[in-house]
Amino acid sequence: MASSLPDTLWVFLENERIGELRRTDPLSLVYDPSWLARPGAKPLHTTMPLGEAPIATSAVHAFFENLLPEGDQRRLLSLRHHVSSVFGLLATVGGDTAGSVLLLPPGQTPQAPVYQPLTWEQIDALVHAGGIQGEERAAIDAAAEAAGLPDPRLSISGAQFKLLLSLDRNGMPLRPMGASPSTHILKPDMLRSDISVFASAVNETLVMRAAALCGLPAARVSYRPEVKACLVERYDRVMREGKLARIWQADFCQLSGTPSDVKYEADGGPSFRDCYELLARESVRPGLDQRHLLRWLFFNLYVGNNDSHAKNLSLLANPEGLRLAPFYDLMSTRVYSGLGSHFAFRIGGESEPGKLGSEHMRALAAELKVAPRYLAKLADEVAEAVMAAVPAAAKELEPLLSPSEQVMVERLQLKIRGMAGKMQARLAGKPAAADASDA
Repeated sequence: MASSLPDTLWVFLENERIGELRRTDPLSLVYDPSWLARPGAKPLHTTMPLGEAPIATSAVHAFFENLLPEGDQRRLLSLRHHVSSVFGLLATVGGDTAGSVLLLPPGQTPQAPVYQPLTWEQIDALVHAGGIQGEERAAIDAAAEAAGLPDPRLSISGAQFKLLLSLDRNGMPLRPMGASPSTHILKPDMLRSDISVFASAVNETLVMRAAALCGLPAARVSYRPEVKACLVERYDRVMREGKLARIWQADFCQLSGTPSDVKYEADGGPSFRDCYELLARESVRPGLDQRHLLRWLFFNLYVGNNDSHAKNLSLLANPEGLRLAPFYDLMSTRVYSGLGSHFAFRIGGESEPGKLGSEHMRALAAELKVAPRYLAKLADEVAEAVMAAVPAAAKELEPLLSPSEQVMVERLQLKIRGMAGKMQARLAGKPAAADASDA
């Protein structure tokens, strides 16, 4: 595969070619003359301004590198396709990505979307391709090949295994083939040999639903018991004149020129202040979006989501301009003992949730240049909302769950109630129980 890689990839926004990505180190972007001559042409992002000269900066590399999966999932792609470079992986799977960017070999143009109709049982075989299910997956792939369908060229960022899908009018799954756009992201239970992460899909579905019930803008989710997976509706896809269209989006690592392997503040990635200030520069409604971001911060502290880093934040294009995208990848990580105990961001210089208090709130207020009373009011409101939303989300889920999954939901409710109550008290400067493990 590596020997047959092209030297360039054509870059499309939706179905319009805007330039080419060149296999240089770092990656370089060259806008197409026809795009530059077009009235009202816009750059891919302000960090890659329009012009005739190639743009070979870290911003270009970070923007495109962040379209790929991370960690184990990227290594698996490398083993499967025998490519390891960012360019090689983009050439292999850079079809349907997050947002509206589409990468194709030179000379190819976007084709009419094609899908392979499947059942949820067949989707389960694609997700859990071992033993008999491995044979079922081979049969699914053989049927696609026999029908002349192109291999999927789909990529979605993140460290967790995901499957991109579309749904028909009856809610049945369609497998996007080639670079066909997807409408949903299927996130099955995490399976780790080194860490016990039980019922992660139930966890994420519950926490995402709780976020929506708290009034946070959050992606729509549902639980698919047939696959034991959280099904996320893509907010960067929309129907236009009967056709599925891609909407421009970019996560905060892409926007800040940060590679995905330094997404955490502790590694030198964006801080919460960086994210807050990015909204001031980029959003057309900065005040409202900054308020949403603050509520997201407190929500994550209360539900115990220590993995709430900058890559889990995005901007989304809409008719008025760029806005903070709906929140995604929300779950309670602290319910699992093997995951990190530190929060992804430092709050007033502190990343241990059990040590956060009113002094850190005051420090955060000074850092963001907001009134401490405003922060305290938001923190209190979100705490009360979480206390009501988690049981309501649990009640929605219960009919779909097995007995063991119901145990997880009960555990989540107890854990979050304990964490949220203690965190609310400490952030307000009131006495709280000393047990930091539940803080």
